[in-house]
Amino acid sequence: MRMSSPGPKRKVSDTRLLFELLASKDRSVLAAEVQSNVELSTVQSVRDRLNSLAESTDYVAVKSISNRNMYQLTDAGREKVTTEIRKQLD
Repeated sequence: MRMSSPGPKRKVSDTRLLFELLASKDRSVLAAEVQSNVELSTVQSVRDRLNSLAESTDYVAVKSISNRNMYQLTDAGREKVTTEIRKQLD
């Protein structure tokens, strides 16, 4: 599973976006809720990144509710984030 695309280093890592889904008080969140906690300038940029993660990995699930995308961390995504956090703590 490929997370980030090649190119310059991203300002906000994919793992940070996944962490924001994990840290959310709600199981499903809007891109705007994630954007308020990360250094990406627009909600659209967060939406694009989350959509890309949903398409290229099994870490994020997307549900459309009233024409709005709701993002949810999958079990695989939860495992990915907790593994990365554990590495940082050791």
